[in-house]
Amino acid sequence: MEGPAGTVERPAPTAPLAPAYLLLLFALVLLTVFLVLEPLQGFPVFGSDTGEYYRLTQTIVATGHLPSGYFGLPSTYLGWGTAYPDFPGIFLLSAAVAGATGTGTLAALSIAVPVVTALSVLPLFLLFRRIFPSDPVALLGAGFASVAFPRIFSLAHPAPLALGDFFVVASLWMFVEGRRDPRWYVPLALSSGALIVTHHLSSYFFAVSAIASFVLVELYRPGTWSQRFPLRELAFSWAFLAVLFAFWFVYAKSFLFTASEGLLSNSPLAFAAFEAIALLLVGAAGLLLRWRRAAPRRSVRVRFPSDRSTARDFVLLLAGTFGGILLLTVYPLPGTTQTTTVAAVLLFTPILLLIPFAAGTRRLITTSRLGPWLVAWLFVVGASALIALATGNSVLSPSRHAEYLVIPLGLVVAVGMGRLIARAGDRAGRGAIAAGAVAAVLLVGANAAIAYPPPADFGGFQEGLTAGDAALWGWAGVGLPPTTVVASDHRLSSMLFGFDGLAATWDSTPALFLGSNYSAALAELNSSLAPHEYLPIDAVAVDSVMRTSGVALNPSAPATPMSAAAEAWFDRAPFVPLYENGGQAVYWVDGPLDPDG
Repeated sequence: MEGPAGTVERPAPTAPLAPAYLLLLFALVLLTVFLVLEPLQGFPVFGSDTGEYYRLTQTIVATGHLPSGYFGLPSTYLGWGTAYPDFPGIFLLSAAVAGATGTGTLAALSIAVPVVTALSVLPLFLLFRRIFPSDPVALLGAGFASVAFPRIFSLAHPAPLALGDFFVVASLWMFVEGRRDPRWYVPLALSSGALIVTHHLSSYFFAVSAIASFVLVELYRPGTWSQRFPLRELAFSWAFLAVLFAFWFVYAKSFLFTASEGLLSNSPLAFAAFEAIALLLVGAAGLLLRWRRAAPRRSVRVRFPSDRSTARDFVLLLAGTFGGILLLTVYPLPGTTQTTTVAAVLLFTPILLLIPFAAGTRRLITTSRLGPWLVAWLFVVGASALIALATGNSVLSPSRHAEYLVIPLGLVVAVGMGRLIARAGDRAGRGAIAAGAVAAVLLVGANAAIAYPPPADFGGFQEGLTAGDAALWGWAGVGLPPTTVVASDHRLSSMLFGFDGLAATWDSTPALFLGSNYSAALAELNSSLAPHEYLPIDAVAVDSVMRTSGVALNPSAPATPMSAAAEAWFDRAPFVPLYENGGQAVYWVDGPLDPDG
């Protein structure tokens, strides 16, 4: 491999991991696996869309293929997530585990996927170790990034976004290793290919985190990524984008139809345009990098921050973080109607405390060769989050940015804490270092403890399905005719469809559960989307969570408890109770119904 001036560029040697750090890494893996499986100790099913994922996995196990979910063609998949069959990665993995181990489909889905995603802590540690060559800092950063609420909560779901997260982290690590050794592009091609067929948004975050960041840092400081011209990185960038767009246009047509609101589906011209745009973007980036490298370079001197400036920045970040969050107790988040409470702020104090520890780290990070790339990575993901928030873009999903912001932020915080502990050791000796290390471990533990906030502090949304819920859909599968159309919230609709094959409403009956207008409720019973065709409602399913915590119609919106009016009209005609078990109930709708009567 030729470097500048004919020199041979060799892979950087990696120091062996000390046994103590290897043991700590193993402990971190066990902690992460425990955390992603923890919800199953209290719920038989965790994840509001697990019913749909189960049905798709079971279809592969039974038939060897997935149904079609494309809006523009005859559809064989009638679930809420019409684009779910377009991204088969998680279903193939779960079906393979079920077939290889002989376990049930639900067990393979609910256990295998979270365990695989928890193992992302290993490539994450190796990535951080390459960015900032300090084993304790890399380990602490991987700990923060792995157990922090926004990320561990997502990893615990047997969902495409969780497996996509694993492939993003693995691909980022291989992309960085490929700087010095092109052999890494073989597993990188496999990992990034698996990412493309697993989750659309995860593919976007990889493109932003890897490609955009390396181009940005090379424009800012040429030669930071590598002394050679980054031709192979540019070639990979084009190949990744080309394959990504080809997959969307040729295979993931339902996703493309939904994301573009029907504008791009079945359009060869649009396909060619996207492929050309990918080539032009990468070509323009290459020309800019060539021009930037030809320009005179300034010498860069990094000055370490003083203790006083670090303390000042710490106080400012602390005040800004908690001050900004406390404002949300009065004013909603821009672009949404979501506010928070003081109790929620106190609950999330461990993760909010991470932000001030980033004080004074920007210059410290840049002492490492790849430090500027880490800063660029954090910058581009943050900029993407602001754009998604400002535009209210549902495809980019502002809430999904949090888990990908936590990843680079974890290493930044670890660098900051490492500096504080080292400075404390300079002043007070080994005792201060030991105390700082204990404090860091306690902060990791505190974040692990709040991995699953109560529904009251999470917009009323309960991701877990209770044993009573499982009994309800178990009864519905044998107690209701297979042609029954059931009205319920998003959670129960997913289970009734996924496990029982019943048509359900998901989010189309707000007046029935949350309203006070009886005529509007009857109108929804006469005709509601179930989930993509207007049908009359035959039955209504209600559980204790809907009565007390919240009716989760839209997963991205707060859930509020069922209205008192709804509770009252379920006790009279036309609702006939067929199944009652504590707070769980199934009512038959004894029609016909006259909203004006």
